[in-house]
Amino acid sequence: MELESAIKERIQERFDILHELYDIWFTENPALIAPMERFYQQAHIEKHRAITYLLNKGFIAANPVENEPELVAVCITVDGIDFFEQGRLDGKGNGWSVVTEYSDG
Repeated sequence: MELESAIKERIQERFDILHELYDIWFTENPALIAPMERFYQQAHIEKHRAITYLLNKGFIAANPVENEPELVAVCITVDGIDFFEQGRLDGKGNGWSVVTEYSDG
């Protein structure tokens, strides 16, 4: 797999995660409740690294669920909402055009 294609897929993975959490945010329960081992799983290393990236950027937050040590509540942050919405409005929300824009410059 060539590097540019891999970069596009990684960007798409991050936007897909943000999109899912963005949709969840605007429901009754604004957080995704998931088993900790599923959320922090390492079987799919690309997804694991995408989640780590989004956590480190402050675009998503993950907190233990009170009285449920095996569960984690994951939600998009205000910075994540702003980033996701601006990306969609700028036509970059699908992830692919972000790479195209930078490679053209």
